[in-house]
Amino acid sequence: MIIVEDKDKVRIAKSGANKLFEVDYDTRKKMTDSQLIDLFDRVWLDKVQRLVINAEVYEFEEVGRRLLDKYHTFIDPQQEHRGFYYRKAEFISQLMPQNNGQYKLTQLWRVASSDEHPKTLFVNFSTVEERNTFSSLAQSLGIDDEELGLKLVRNFMNLHPGYEASEDYTN
Repeated sequence: MIIVEDKDKVRIAKSGANKLFEVDYDTRKKMTDSQLIDLFDRVWLDKVQRLVINAEVYEFEEVGRRLLDKYHTFIDPQQEHRGFYYRKAEFISQLMPQNNGQYKLTQLWRVASSDEHPKTLFVNFSTVEERNTFSSLAQSLGIDDEELGLKLVRNFMNLHPGYEASEDYTN
């Protein structure tokens, strides 16, 4: 079992990745501490805790390589780090060993990009509203937003001489 203090639940639920909590950031930042704790517990107890328990242990250096520079000051080499995938996104948890053989969760980061996935392109929108608009557009076209993004990138690449998409990707 992994212990998570309420203050950490609030912090992680308020500022964590949308992919993790399935509630957009703007909504979460308006939630009360008690609502954030409930949100964290729903996701943690239903899905994520099991993934962390069974996750691959990462060496300290690997964690630093995978995370954005802005997170580096929060990486503690004395704690254990585990990586896992949830909803097609990579996450790293930071766990402090306890005297009773349990762990305490102190950080939970989404990995923005990784050299481990050279076929993946991550896009950061300027605002949550812009991201939601893109997602709504994809839905109105009857496709998911990742598929729309890939079609747009391939169409753009096809406009440039010297690039030809394989036949599988021209539809």
